[in-house]
Formats: sequence, C-alpha cells, structure tokens
Amino acid sequence: MSSLTPDNPLAHVRLRLISDDYLPPEALDVYQYVRPVAEGLVEALAFDLPDAIRLLTDSDVAEFGLDTLRAAGRANLAREPFEYDTAMLDDGTVIHTVGGESLFVASQVLVLDEVMRTTHGAPPPPEGVLVTVPGRQNFAFHPITDHHAVSAANALAEFGLGSYEESPDYSVSPWLYWWHDGTLTSLTAVDEESRTLAIEPPEELLEILQGLDA
Repeated sequence: MSSLTPDNPLAHVRLRLISDDYLPPEALDVYQYVRPVAEGLVEALAFDLPDAIRLLTDSDVAEFGLDTLRAAGRANLAREPFEYDTAMLDDGTVIHTVGGESLFVASQVLVLDEVMRTTHGAPPPPEGVLVTVPGRQNFAFHPITDHHAVSAANALAEFGLGSYEESPDYSVSPWLYWWHDGTLTSLTAVDEESRTLAIEPPEELLEILQGLDA
C-alpha cells in the first residue's frame, strides 16, 4: 500500500466539497468519479492524513469501491468537529455560521442535515435552507421558516462574496445556494457584461418565499 494511503482507509476518508475548477484540466482523467453537486461545486473523496489531505483518484476508488468510500466519507464527515455561532441583523434575521480549524468544515454542507441536527436539534425545515460556502473552513446558512429568509438571502450573498474575495487561496464559492431535500441549487446569476452578481431564485423557491408568514 502506498505511503500516501492510510492503513485503515475507511477511517480516514472524507467527502470533500471543492469548486468545479479546483482540479486542473490535465488531471480530470484520473478523477472521473468526481460528481457535480451544484453549479460551481463538485463532490470528491479525500484521505485526511496526519500531514496532508490527498484527493482519491479513480484507482483508489476502484480498489476500495465507490459506494463504500462515499458511505464512509459521509459518516466520517458528519463527525468532523466544528464551531457554531449566530449573528442577528437589525431586522431580527438570524444568520448561522459554522467554522473551525478543519479543512473539511465547508464540506459539511454535504451533510447539512446532520449539522442542523447538531446545532438545532432537528433536521432542516421542509422549505429548505439558504447557504453560502465561501471558504474551506467556513460556511453560513439560514433555515427558511418565515419572512426573514428574504433578508437572509441578501446578507448571505454579501457575506459569501466578501469572504470568498478575502481568502482566495482557501476559496470554494462566492455564490448563494438553496439546500432543499439534500440538493443544492445555485441562486446566483452572473451578468457577464457588467460582471455583477444577482439573486435569481427558481420558481419553486419564489412560491415558497411568497407564501411565508410576515
């Protein structure tokens, strides 16, 4: 076994959320198992080693089995420690923040249902969660439960873009996403001519927002 492969691979594997341009084009042939999560984001697998984090290649996946690795990676990721805090805006909107020393904190968006069970004692609401994941060691979210979701969307979009630009070496995505039933959907539209970003929710989310209590 390679020195870059731990003796107990399943104990060290983690799901890892990365930007869709993280892998150089010339390396894509050996990472064909990597799958898209949402616009701008993909899910990979990584070994969390004492001195490094190594992305798994197709050869690793063939050796241990994709389903087995993903199941172990999800379970291990859900146990990754993190720090949790909240911030209240002037209008009463609460923004929830997750951070920590681990380089897998951002990846915990992939197990957001488990994160919310830890932080809120309950799974995400049926309407879903607004979330931004600007860097490897932090993300912010807001469960959609009332009219504060509109204010939260604007605040999260601003936070995501600002944090992304502040730490380019550890960046993931500047965009705003909607987590709904385990699926992430981008809410950010890019105007290529003006190079500006805008929030454009899909029709399903618009109907949810319009139906929220004031």
